[in-house]
Amino acid sequence: MGRVRICQLVTELGPGGAERIVYELATRLDKGRLDVQVAALRGGEVAGWLAEAGVKTTILGVLGKWDIRKLCGLADLLRRERIDLLHTHLFHADLAGRLAAGLAGVPHLVHTIHTAEGRFRPWQFAFARLASGRCDRLICVSQSVRTWHARRSGLPLWRYAVIPNGIDADAFGRDEQARRRLRAEWGAGEDDVIVVFVGRLHRDKGIDTLLAAMSHLSARGNPKDLVIAGDGPERNMVKTFVSHGEGGTHCRWLGLRRDVRDILSAADVFAMPSRWEGFGLALGEAMAGALPVVATRVPGIRDLITDGDTGLLVDRDDVTGFAEALNRLVSDADLRNRLGSAAKRHVTERYSIGEMIAAHERLYADVVGDRTGQGRSAAISL
Repeated sequence: MGRVRICQLVTELGPGGAERIVYELATRLDKGRLDVQVAALRGGEVAGWLAEAGVKTTILGVLGKWDIRKLCGLADLLRRERIDLLHTHLFHADLAGRLAAGLAGVPHLVHTIHTAEGRFRPWQFAFARLASGRCDRLICVSQSVRTWHARRSGLPLWRYAVIPNGIDADAFGRDEQARRRLRAEWGAGEDDVIVVFVGRLHRDKGIDTLLAAMSHLSARGNPKDLVIAGDGPERNMVKTFVSHGEGGTHCRWLGLRRDVRDILSAADVFAMPSRWEGFGLALGEAMAGALPVVATRVPGIRDLITDGDTGLLVDRDDVTGFAEALNRLVSDADLRNRLGSAAKRHVTERYSIGEMIAAHERLYADVVGDRTGQGRSAAISL
């Protein structure tokens, strides 16, 4: 039996959590058993990462949901490449992928749900119910996401599999040389405590909550140092805060960066004020670097953080609570060390990148074996 041909289909290839998981799967899955390529409705920076890694990648350049010609091109791609299993990520890729897979005769399809969406979008769950027969398995990146989706879709739990995102803990261990270099570049003294945010500058990430919390601390005569790495539609809010906001001289915006490990190494506290998540990949990476965290008590994050043990949790949109939690960590070195050490240990033991890859390989084998009726060994021997 030859290698199983798999296409990872994602809505776009910006450097978000879902897109980075697509990258990890495409570059780490067993190439001796699986022939993996990537397709995206739209491009982005991760397309360059995939090209550097030698992964075959197709950018369809879909302009909108009615771009029928490009969507038909997806069906042509799946048919031409004789794809055995299509793995879709994010809603629009799933919508297009299920239609294209049907047209192309792709026998197997799985879909990953990456977030517990905070916005009211009932049509997504209606689609999940109506098209459930065309999907072999729904993969959730946390138990919270499975509970959230199953309650709204009405689908039975056996249709779901939970595969948490994996963290390459070794890749995010603290780099002392990078810490010294960046802190000198930022003008930070040895005793200065730096709060860092890494992520998309988007409403769902709650960057406005973080900036308001920093202003709250500054108004109380207790300003903190803040470094923000990332880009997105709320960049102007960040730029304004850096230039004119309360405590502006204590805030630095780095824009989009790939040297995340170095930035985390240079920081002392990680802030994640998200309004919704599915897992919180950036959070897991910060924890792997032994950073103590302040985060919001939302699905996904609750799976990673136990309040007071592996981090501090605050209700979403609670500016005062977030400010107080930040102040508590910044003011207490012993608490930072205890929470940071516990966070690193938790992520290393529970969320390895190797187990994420192995779990996907097992699921692919089960799915293909289920449909052939010949058992797992018919497709992939694991």
